[in-house]
Amino acid sequence: MGFTGSLILARTPDSLIDLLAPHEAELVGRRDDHWQLAAVTEDSPDIPGLSAALVEVTAAPVLIAVVSDSDTALLLADGPDGHQWITVLNAPADSAGRAAVADTRAMTAITQAAVAWAAKAGHTVAADAVLAALCEADRDNRAADHAFSDALDARDFAATHEVVRNQIPFIEVYVLRVLATLGVAVSVQDTSSWWAHLANQAQTPSPYPADLPTG
Repeated sequence: MGFTGSLILARTPDSLIDLLAPHEAELVGRRDDHWQLAAVTEDSPDIPGLSAALVEVTAAPVLIAVVSDSDTALLLADGPDGHQWITVLNAPADSAGRAAVADTRAMTAITQAAVAWAAKAGHTVAADAVLAALCEADRDNRAADHAFSDALDARDFAATHEVVRNQIPFIEVYVLRVLATLGVAVSVQDTSSWWAHLANQAQTPSPYPADLPTG
């Protein structure tokens, strides 16, 4: 069973865990410049409200990834100037999120907003790298589905096992890649933890071609 909850990135010299009380939260990692990443292992009924509250108390940008069973992640980014951008990684088929990933203009607009958000967070990032990171989960999962289907049709069961083995099933890996691309990757505190394992996976290149169409 995968993780369901939220990954919350905020910049504060105080304890992010304390700021998230009374939510049940775990500190995933932090940086020397006060960026902290926490995992909340419960559903929050008001993610936009939580995000706005964190922006108000920290006076800094905030990014929240709402994860569903380690399969999809809704990213919501806020800042002192108000709501910044929102997108979904590995959006369900026939959803508005999947349609947005297939829409070049929509993803370009989201990318530009994400680049501006990163600038407010103190980082200059490349738009093409951000766009690739935002589309990667959808691209990889569709590529894996195609590869699995082709291998199954060919009754090449060794190939089907290879697809399953190589596919990165945890959407948190893609969330961590997005954070890295935006310049706010954090160091995981407990190097023996599950989060450290995912962070190591996030540094491994995708097994699928980077030029696979997103549409």
